[in-house]
Amino acid sequence: MPLNKLINDNCKNRIKPILLVDVKTEALLVFARTALERYFAQIDEAKYEATVGTDSDTNYVYNTLRKLLTNLQDSVVNVDYFIKLVQESKKSAKLKELAKCEDPLINYYDAMAESVAKYYKNKSAYLPEFLIICVLSHWILEEEKSIKLYPFLKDIDFLELMSKFEENRKYFEKNDGCTIKEIHEISSIIVEKLKNYKYKVNKTRTSKTRKKKNA
Repeated sequence: MPLNKLINDNCKNRIKPILLVDVKTEALLVFARTALERYFAQIDEAKYEATVGTDSDTNYVYNTLRKLLTNLQDSVVNVDYFIKLVQESKKSAKLKELAKCEDPLINYYDAMAESVAKYYKNKSAYLPEFLIICVLSHWILEEEKSIKLYPFLKDIDFLELMSKFEENRKYFEKNDGCTIKEIHEISSIIVEKLKNYKYKVNKTRTSKTRKKKNA
């Protein structure tokens, strides 16, 4: 598969950072794109109408998230790109070299995915859309990470989005537990994992993405 086709089939106008600190932001956006794509695909297929409080609040939240997804699809890849790249790199020297260049991004993504899998090992996950709002808010507003490469993020009021869920906490209480509280907890875990993760070249390492495609 030609290199340009592999990338363009997944993301038309990809923004590729150079500095590792910006690659971490890219990894978080890959995480966000992947989660939102899967979430909206599921609810659209099931014809499920997600709600958050009033009709006005619901429209605001989900219209904003769908617009965010559109921008992410245009500027960052998703996990399917990683899987395809690893598969095709076995057949092409150029793609093998590209896979090496993408290794930091894949590592950062794997670290976050592993944190989520560990947290939800013995329980069900809810509200992936709220999780994305929380991790982006935490990374951009609390950690004050640069988003200059992704100006569309500046147009999103993450605190306002969060407030729509916070104001309707009772609606999201399940089995004597508060889903909103849990998501704040796991979002903090994800951000701390990403923030503190140190990328090191490891020629023997097999990423979670690589393992998944071999399963």
